[in-house]
Amino acid sequence: MDRSAPWSRQEQIEAERKLLSALCQTAFDAPIRAKVLQRLKAHTFVEPDHEVIYRALAAMPEAESGEIREWLARAVTRLGYPDVDFDALFSAAPPASTEVAALLERL
Repeated sequence: MDRSAPWSRQEQIEAERKLLSALCQTAFDAPIRAKVLQRLKAHTFVEPDHEVIYRALAAMPEAESGEIREWLARAVTRLGYPDVDFDALFSAAPPASTEVAALLERL
């Protein structure tokens, strides 16, 4: 894929999903997490649910992986979106840190 070519809508949605999935994992260290959060802060999300999930994750204190799903469910409900489906963020394998870096560079 040409790195300079704009992403399709579906590619953008997939990139958002992968980055949000990375934020849902405790395996990523604090500097990578902070970089993802900072980059997504200025991002215009293609998928509205992804923006809701980002807002909830950005407000989340550090948590163990088992607590993230539970905390996220409560947080998106408090934001007024109880029907947001975030299961795919936890069921898929998180992207490697090199993939996260490439996605952030291109986003």
